[in-house]
Amino acid sequence: MITSDTLTLKLKLQAKLLAKSLNLPESFGYDLLAKTIYQHIDFEDLCDSIAEFNYASSFGALSEYQKLKYVLICEVEDKELIEELHLEIEQMAIRLESKAVINISDIDLISNLYKLFGLENESKYIVDAENIELDWQLCFDSLQDHYAVLSTDLLINEIPFRFLATKVSFDEFSVDNVKHSLHTNLTQSDDSTAKTNEERIKIDEHIKWVGDSCDCLSNFESDTPDRNPSYFKINNQNYLVYGFPLSPHLSITDIGHASNINIRIKDTEEKQVFILNLGSERLTLECIFLNKIEDGEKCYSSKNQWINDSLLSRKDACKFRIVFNNSYYLMILRPFAHVDWLVNAL
Repeated sequence: MITSDTLTLKLKLQAKLLAKSLNLPESFGYDLLAKTIYQHIDFEDLCDSIAEFNYASSFGALSEYQKLKYVLICEVEDKELIEELHLEIEQMAIRLESKAVINISDIDLISNLYKLFGLENESKYIVDAENIELDWQLCFDSLQDHYAVLSTDLLINEIPFRFLATKVSFDEFSVDNVKHSLHTNLTQSDDSTAKTNEERIKIDEHIKWVGDSCDCLSNFESDTPDRNPSYFKINNQNYLVYGFPLSPHLSITDIGHASNINIRIKDTEEKQVFILNLGSERLTLECIFLNKIEDGEKCYSSKNQWINDSLLSRKDACKFRIVFNNSYYLMILRPFAHVDWLVNAL
């Protein structure tokens, strides 16, 4: 049974967690929680509002009371409450910034607010897409190993994306080892048919694309293994998977039935890194802010230009910038690295 006493205790724990996450004295957390998260005069006023409800008679009305309803997250069937929180949480962050000196980034602040409500996956920007089955298709008929390069298309926020998986095998991550593995695994058959000759150029282009993308999006200079790309397992084989928005001149077959992954892009200029759980495998989606639409299209930074010249250089990649929150973004998909989880979890 949920009682007002239980919820009052929960509010006290939230207040302590809020103060700790912002590196403030514990006593500051109580009124800060009341004013910015639940929009009450102070913590005493907040507790008085909770105490007005009795579980046996009118407690159900709490879920209809806009300023208090989020306290019920993780206490009741809360799918709708969580959806509403996703829309409200940026406003909570803005109210916090108006009431206290915040010495962390907007993304970290929002992450801490998700933790406040017990939503661990959202706080680490983990997107569960375990119900989505990726339909991998062969890319080249002339390879000795027909399954060395695979592709699949799906929607992310209703935007068509293409994922390309390339089989690799090496003992230690480095640009040279990746490229050597690609040349070894993507060997064509010996027959000299027109199809083989036609695909030879495309396979060479693919090898260069994977090598360049890996070089651009991986940190090989670090001695920390957590920064290395993780393999994506397909039929128990090791692949590196990269992805990009599909060119608008192309389309996903049977797009009306294509699987869609929803990502909640926040209105911030900081890079947003999402971890996609796809069954037992993981990939990382980066959403990189470029500029506000009203500022017009600006030149890429050197890093973003490198992304544009490597991962997004393919003919089937979208050359237009993606629009969210009245802003331009780059959206790229790369292999998961354990540092992605570590950074998002801290």
